[in-house]
Amino acid sequence: MVSLIFGAGASFGSGGCLPKNPPLGNDLFNDLEGLNGAFSMLDVSSKSVFRADGFEAGMATVADNSRVINPLQKELACYLSKFSIRPDNAYVRLFNKLRSCIGQISITTLNYDLLIEQSLASHGLNVDYNAENKGVSLLKPHGSSNFLPQIPNGMVFSGNTMSGCGSYFEGLKTKAASTAKEVQAWCDDPKNSDLSPVLAMYAKGKRVVVNRNLIQNTQQKYSELIASSRLVVLVGVKYISHDTHIWEPIVQARPNLLIVDPYPQDTIDWVTANNFDNVTVVDKSFDTSVWEITKSVHRCLYWS
Repeated sequence: MVSLIFGAGASFGSGGCLPKNPPLGNDLFNDLEGLNGAFSMLDVSSKSVFRADGFEAGMATVADNSRVINPLQKELACYLSKFSIRPDNAYVRLFNKLRSCIGQISITTLNYDLLIEQSLASHGLNVDYNAENKGVSLLKPHGSSNFLPQIPNGMVFSGNTMSGCGSYFEGLKTKAASTAKEVQAWCDDPKNSDLSPVLAMYAKGKRVVVNRNLIQNTQQKYSELIASSRLVVLVGVKYISHDTHIWEPIVQARPNLLIVDPYPQDTIDWVTANNFDNVTVVDKSFDTSVWEITKSVHRCLYWS
């Protein structure tokens, strides 16, 4: 088994996107504020933290109030779901080269965008978000902009304010939408006023306010797949020490590692601190590293 793990740097560096590539965290706030929606209405002190210290630090200043958090999560989901691939996108090219062995590969993305889903669909490949051998395994351990919780028939959730709790709602059926239009329509529907898509808050701790158990189950499946992987490929994944749910399973499994990142020093320091042996570093963007990734995957699956 080979595990491919994609971070924000992968989508940002994948080339071939419309209207542009999804931004990195440091630029994300400016884009969201420019929408003149929920993020633009944050107070001045919060905005200054977003700009000075980054997105995670900014989110830590947001009031623990569902009337504040849900609109922010909806706006983030709608924004990120609208990015789309072009035929020359690196995800498209990589999955084309790996198509013959895709059944031996587990894909994980820490991103909320839908570029991987679009790329797989362009090759006629179905996505299996639960790693149940019903398509290409795609785990999203931080959730996704298209994970839309469904209110049961006959029930109404409206007008509530929730604070001081980890998760606002639990156990709702979740539908994976296929298009940005579906995400936007769901977010605009008044019946979903007390909900937001199932995606972790982009903040330390990665709090999930709707259907937390779904994300926890995905993180458990991620750990199991990493444990069975001979090679783990990290593409555009920045090492963040408090994201132990991502890094600790790799430390425990000790697979061979391929790191693809034009600025890999933080991850190299993590590798050194944990005494990994078989590590290859490609200090280039995803867009220019498709062939190196392909060779490493084929070497692991076919030649070793």
